[in-house]
Formats: sequence, structure tokens, C-alpha cells
Amino acid sequence: MSCCASSGGGAAVACAVCHPRGVHSTSFEVYRMRTDRHWLHQKIVAFARTHGLKATAREFGCSRNTVRKWQRRYQPGKPSSLAERSRRPKHCPHQTSQALEGQIIRLRKRTGFGAQRLREEFRLPLSHNAVARLLRQHGLTRPRKKKPATKKQLRHIKRTWKLFAQLSTDTKYLQDIPHYWPQMTRLRLPRFQYTVREVVSGATFTGYADELSKSYAVFLAEQVSAHLALHGVDLSGITWQTDNGCEFLENKEERGLPATVRALGSDHRYIPPKRYTWQSDVETVHRLVEDEFFDREIFHSPAEFWAKTTTYWHYFNLARPNRGKEWQSPLQILQARAPATAGALLHWRPLNLAKRHHAYLPSPHHRGHDLPSFPSSGPCRRVNFHLISSP
Repeated sequence: MSCCASSGGGAAVACAVCHPRGVHSTSFEVYRMRTDRHWLHQKIVAFARTHGLKATAREFGCSRNTVRKWQRRYQPGKPSSLAERSRRPKHCPHQTSQALEGQIIRLRKRTGFGAQRLREEFRLPLSHNAVARLLRQHGLTRPRKKKPATKKQLRHIKRTWKLFAQLSTDTKYLQDIPHYWPQMTRLRLPRFQYTVREVVSGATFTGYADELSKSYAVFLAEQVSAHLALHGVDLSGITWQTDNGCEFLENKEERGLPATVRALGSDHRYIPPKRYTWQSDVETVHRLVEDEFFDREIFHSPAEFWAKTTTYWHYFNLARPNRGKEWQSPLQILQARAPATAGALLHWRPLNLAKRHHAYLPSPHHRGHDLPSFPSSGPCRRVNFHLISSP
């Protein structure tokens, strides 16, 4: 029986090699055909044992060193000895060390940062491409959301805006975060986050409460306005932007956040219905605080919650570089564009809005009706009362 009939289709190539008929295929050409290379090595060794070294090199179109190599590797009764070996170098001078690789993996699991942010934040001695490759090798990547070109163009437009011209305000539901919910119910932690973000610098001011309330939105607006006015920001140039949520609507007596900020000299506008991208600046903050804080932190007491929350927002305003703002933190942007207002303006402590609400309630009475008791009559005294920033 011929070799072609006994070995199938793969042997047809070898038959042309062993018994050329007009066209002779070299060993390298057969190798490039991605055929069974293990079988090719067996044929070379078998032919060399019968016809010698030089005849095999001529027949297979390869060098004598190639024939010698496979003869040396061949072990009788062990076909695996003719299998391909890895050509990977045993030593790579620029290979990332195991210690640094372990550090990158731990930082990724702890923070959830991407390759560029890990390199910038922790001053890693690697390129962001090397960090990304390590994350892919360990299965720690997630598909990146594609951003439309219009959103990128809008970022360039917003950089030209005046500082503190727009404050985007929204509320984040914390009770739908699986990692935070058991701690929230056990320790009676806040269920809602009230967020105010300045669009150009990214400076963020927050307050927390147990309810979605119009009063809490008003308290936060008063506190932020007083805080900005205290540090030299002109309130008449600010426009507060909110969605159409119930906590931002006015009642028939024109009471609510819009009336409050207008009374303090600022302006207010609602976004059009179903135009959710208009609040993208503050919605981005809500995604970041969930990924970087509420999905990772463990709280053992309410005091620890307030301490960690304060630390995170100090980090967010003072140190965290923002990729959408050319890797600058809010402090760096303020130092470049408004040095007089940088510094103390960003030292904001998250407010416990429930305590602010209790300050407006009267002391218990045994008879009569309870009415709100304000600290003093007069807008100036009222604003100063809200300058207390401790939670």
C-alpha cells in the first residue's frame, strides 16, 4: 500500500515531497501550509535513517542542521519527542515583575479603575497599554461603552463656559445598590444622595437624607449658595438646572428650590421632558460614586459612614483627575482659572440633611399646634444659620 493511501489527505503532501513529480515542495513550504508538522518531522527522521543526512536535506529542501536537530530529538517509541517546542525566550529583561503585576491586580480589584487611571493615580512605572494587557490576561476588563462624537464635542464647548455659570442638581437613589442596601437597613444609613455639580470644574457638593423631600432640596440649595457666596462667587451669575422630579417642583405658594435660589439672586431652569443627557455631568458623578465608593466600602457604624463619605468627596474635589477634563482635578481647574476661589471652596463636608430639617422644628409642646420656628426673621440671618457644614 502506498503512503498516500495509508495516511489519508495529509500524506498526499508528503508523497509529493518524498516522490516529487514535476513540482518539488520544500520542508519550509510544507511547514507554512500549516499541515501536521509532527508527521513531517517523522518523515524527515525516517528518510534520514535510510538515505543519510545529505540526501534528506536535498530531498526535503532544508538545511543539514534541521535534519540533525530532529535526529537528535527523536526518541524511539516516543512520538511526542518530535513535537514543536515553544520558542518563547527564557528571560525577558523588560517583563513586568511578579510583585508589580500583583500590585496592579490588587489595585484594580480594590478601586475598579481603568488602565490609564491606575497609571496616573498610583504612578505605575508602566505604560497604560502594558497595564491594560495585564488586566486582559487576568480577565479583569469590562466592555467599554461607546460614546457618540457629539458628546465629545460638547465637552470642548463646556470648557469655554464661565466658572459657576451652571449648577446641575439631581438626586441619586442609594437603596437600589446591592452592596450598600444591607448596611443601609442595618445601620439606618441615608437612602438618598442630593448632588450639586459645577459643570466646568466638576466641583461637587452633596447632602444625604432618608427621604425624597422638597425641603431637603431647598436646604441643600441654601447651604451651597451660602458656601459659594462666602468664598466670593457671584450668585447672580449662577443658573441652577434640575430635572422635573417631585423634590424640585414648586407648590402653589411658589415654595421649593426654584423660588429659593431666585430669592438668593440666582436663576433656575428645568430640563425638557425626556432629555436625560442634559444632566450628564451630574449623572456621571452618580455612576462614579456607585462604582468607586458604595459598591466597595463596608461601614460598621453611622460615624464611619460619614467619615468615609467625607474622605471620598475631599478626594473627588481635591485630588481625583477627571478624564473628561484632560486629566485635571476640580482643584487644578480652579487654580488655573480662578486662583482666588480655589482651596477652601472645595473643602466641602457632605451634609446630614435630616439634622438640618430638625433645626427648623420647634421644641416639643404639650398643647397647641406645631409650627416651624425659624432661627430669625431676615434673609441674611437665615443664610448664616446654614453655614454650619458638619454632618
